[in-house]
Amino acid sequence: MSTKISIINVNEYESIPKAVVGAIKLIEDNFSFDFLNSRQILLKPNLLTSKKEACTQPSFIEGVISYLKEKGVSMKNVSVGDSPGQQGKTASDVAEKIGLLEICEEHGIKLVDFESDVPIIETIEGALRLKEIRVAKVVKECDTLINLPRLKSHIEATMTGAMKNYWGIIQGGLKAKYHLLGKTAEQFGEVLTDNFSWIVKNKPSRLIVYDLQEIMEGRSGPGGGSMNKWDLILAGTDELALDVVALEIGKVKTKNVPHIKNAIERNLGVGNIENIEIVGMSLEEAKKQTPKFNVPGSTMTRFISYMSGHLAYKIIKKMPNLIKEKCAQCGQCAEICPAEAIEFIEGNYPIFSRKKCISCLCCSELCPENAIKSKSRGIIGLFD
Repeated sequence: MSTKISIINVNEYESIPKAVVGAIKLIEDNFSFDFLNSRQILLKPNLLTSKKEACTQPSFIEGVISYLKEKGVSMKNVSVGDSPGQQGKTASDVAEKIGLLEICEEHGIKLVDFESDVPIIETIEGALRLKEIRVAKVVKECDTLINLPRLKSHIEATMTGAMKNYWGIIQGGLKAKYHLLGKTAEQFGEVLTDNFSWIVKNKPSRLIVYDLQEIMEGRSGPGGGSMNKWDLILAGTDELALDVVALEIGKVKTKNVPHIKNAIERNLGVGNIENIEIVGMSLEEAKKQTPKFNVPGSTMTRFISYMSGHLAYKIIKKMPNLIKEKCAQCGQCAEICPAEAIEFIEGNYPIFSRKKCISCLCCSELCPENAIKSKSRGIIGLFD
């Protein structure tokens, strides 16, 4: 099994939208589908929170729209949608905040809130942990799916990109609930891969345009990490291959990212770099111009996974740590917590229960003020 991926330098084009068009054209001969025959084309960006740095850049969506128009696709057949992680926020809320709603309205494209319809219950064949999901109706019904991820570090999953972006096909608070199925990094990696396997088996017509123009890295990703310009765009039809290439460019080993490692083991795409044809900029050239991707996982993720079930794991297991100076006392952390481990009374700071906390760190990921960090439980963890 092999696949083709394009790598282009944004600076060689007049704008990001034109660079996106260029990246897609380099791999369009690899398509097994025809956009003109698609009745419903869904664009799935990453609209995590109202912070624009945490989302796919609107200019990438604009580039895909330009490509589809050039191919003669009617905008009546195109929609943009997602389900943000922030409690009480819809895709429309986030899109308006970051400037995407204006683009959709300009081109006559429908913006879909995944929470607006009753979800469709789907069984995941061969799942290890996530046996059943509730998928947004528009995802189930679309003929062609265009995935628009942004490369970011992730406090629990190590990185979020092409594969992880499909976590957003699950409606709102259900995503947090599904965290209960994966209480370690390795287990959560299996949950993410289960979700991705549904996409692979049910949505064969897929295009991925990967935002590596400005990536997020560090221990506060995916919601509040530091930004670093890579000035790259990747395009292809295989999410696993794209994530493998992105990690290769960033000098991060795939074995250090649990869901990538698991997807390779389950043969859910092309995981061997030798079987990936690179067009446009060479892989070596891309690696040469790009700094190392600073992710929170790596050695620590492997160590935590190894120590699971041991006494030492209780010591190094992470839990939220509130920075009161940044806290706005909004209570969103308590609303999103799947384990109901956060007590919040209006006008006060949230209180975290060590015994109930499952270390999913959803609260840290989605805090609008970036006021929740993570720390090891320490010796006291032995008594939790």
